Order: sequence, then structure tokens, then C-alpha cells
Amino acid sequence: MTETIEVSLRGLPEWLIRDYLNDLGATAADGQLGGASTMSAPGWSVTWSRHTATIEGSPALALTQFDLVFTGDPPLVREAHDRFMRKAQRGGG
Repeated sequence: MTETIEVSLRGLPEWLIRDYLNDLGATAADGQLGGASTMSAPGWSVTWSRHTATIEGSPALALTQFDLVFTGDPPLVREAHDRFMRKAQRGGG
């Protein structure tokens, strides 16, 4: 049995997403390095994509949005997601 948790983030750079996931024990999948969009750890993995999200009412401004999908063993995926979100909500800490 696996569980999937999806989350979308804006305002967080991709290098910091990778750094936070690395802190949680995840490594780049399939030998990918800096440009990895998939990382995994025992019992769970996360993939992400990015796109530009416009800000409603301001067509000149946009943010990069990352859509992350955590997948794996339910208790491990929940723990990884929760720990990642605590890091992401600290705003660079």
C-alpha cells in the first residue's frame, strides 16, 4: 500500500527544495544531480515540476510554482511531508 500527498509551493527556490529534501535523507534518483526533479529515501520519494504562476490582478508579476508529489509507505510519506513542510514554512531556515 502506498500513499500520495501533493503540495504546491510558491516563493521557494528549487535549490532550497532539494536542500530540504536532502536534509530529510533523500538523494537524487537515477544518478541525477543538480537538475533532479525526483529524489528518494528508503520508503518514500518525491517528484516535482515547476511552472510560472501569474498573480491575479497583476499580469506583469509572476512567481515560480513547484508542484511536489510525495509517494511511498504511508507513515514514512506523512513524516517526510510534515518535516518538509515545517522547513518550507520557516522561509529559508
